[in-house]
Amino acid sequence: MAFQAKKKEFESEVGNKYTFQNVMNSKQAEIMDEGTNAVGKVLNTKMMPLMLKHVVVTPSGLTMDDFETWTELEEVTNAAFSFLRKGQ
Repeated sequence: MAFQAKKKEFESEVGNKYTFQNVMNSKQAEIMDEGTNAVGKVLNTKMMPLMLKHVVVTPSGLTMDDFETWTELEEVTNAAFSFLRKGQ
């Protein structure tokens, strides 16, 4: 079967809307390798930008500093990470 990207609409607790899109398995493996340490612990300074770059497609081009609060940044990137891993 060929890869077909899935999308998901997400609304943060403060009401901002985002669209997530999954990536091919090979890209997901690269993201996991880059965003975690040797024992698999997620590194926020690496994983959050990867989620914003590769999974959050709308609005595009977000950076960690575009968020008003850490709470929303964490909420959105955690939801994007969950979507990437589970596809839902």
